[in-house]
Amino acid sequence: MVVRGTIPGFDQGVDVTLRWVVVAFRLLAWVWALALISVVIIEGRPGSRPTLAATAIVATVWAGLTVWASRSSDRLSAPWFAISDGVVVFALGAAGWIAGTEDFVSGGYPGSWLFVVAYAANLRWTTLAAVGLTLEHIVIHDLMNLGMTRTVGTFQFIVFGLIAGWAYEALRLHEQRRQDAESRLEEERRQAARLEQGARLGQLLHDSVLQTMQAIRAGADDPKQVRYLARWQERELRRTIEELRSPHERSFRAELLAVRDRIEDLYRSTRIAEVIRDDAELTPALEVGLSAAREALTNAAKHAGVDRVDLYAEVSDGSAVIHVRDRGHGFDPAERPTGHGWTMSVEGPIGAVGGSVTVDSTPGEGTEVTIRVPVV
Repeated sequence: MVVRGTIPGFDQGVDVTLRWVVVAFRLLAWVWALALISVVIIEGRPGSRPTLAATAIVATVWAGLTVWASRSSDRLSAPWFAISDGVVVFALGAAGWIAGTEDFVSGGYPGSWLFVVAYAANLRWTTLAAVGLTLEHIVIHDLMNLGMTRTVGTFQFIVFGLIAGWAYEALRLHEQRRQDAESRLEEERRQAARLEQGARLGQLLHDSVLQTMQAIRAGADDPKQVRYLARWQERELRRTIEELRSPHERSFRAELLAVRDRIEDLYRSTRIAEVIRDDAELTPALEVGLSAAREALTNAAKHAGVDRVDLYAEVSDGSAVIHVRDRGHGFDPAERPTGHGWTMSVEGPIGAVGGSVTVDSTPGEGTEVTIRVPVV
């Protein structure tokens, strides 16, 4: 047995369609009832008109309440609404007899209640509701002295209830199975990702860490080489960790670390101390920023005359800011010749993506390059 409301996230799937079906049948029943009531008022006895008018008002108000309730699955499926709807439907079913006419004026209202019950409960309760409607109409037929043919026709409610209850329950069961299949598939994907990550880490430890340790052991008599290998392995591990932590397919942070690593490999006497805050998906504009950072780090390693360069980067407010700072020789920016390679290789591309670059340098105190590029 499948009861409405037991499927997580159901409101975003089949449930919306089922609610629309309830509303559609209720509005059709309302139009049908108003048409019947209008005909009976025109052709019937004057004394029945107040009762029939009240019936039309009740049908209209309750149709509006059904539309209101359908805006939330919790309201439309609430027991109080289904019970109240049943009371109104039973009253409308008896409206013709109460008004003293010889006609039923409830139209399709009884049938539309079965869809409300099917939505709020399940096939069993929908069938019981259909049996209740059938018994009510049999009694009213007898009170109104209607023929056996019309009385037998009231069993249509049972057929209608079985169809509505079965259809709603079958659709929910199908939706539940679909969601279960998606959950299993998602779990399999997560498991595959964990296995892939484990395999990647194992490969890293085998191909990188173990080999580096062997190289360190083999060159233990060369302190500079040992320090370089240890530093190289530290960088490799940190970059790999950043890639694994990043939610982005191409991580700006990881790529900036890779730039830092390549410069340190080229200029082994220079150590680049980095602080990188936040991350972003690598975009063409950020790639231009990385190229500019590579140029700034290269210049610092080649010309600053110091063994340490500071690298700071931050992603915020839709832009990335990269600072490259050294405390080396410095220079006078005013003496930089026009058409310098820096202008062509850095300032031009940075400006083309809507970014900016500034160079602050003082002879004897060092140089700071600030690169700002949009994230998108």
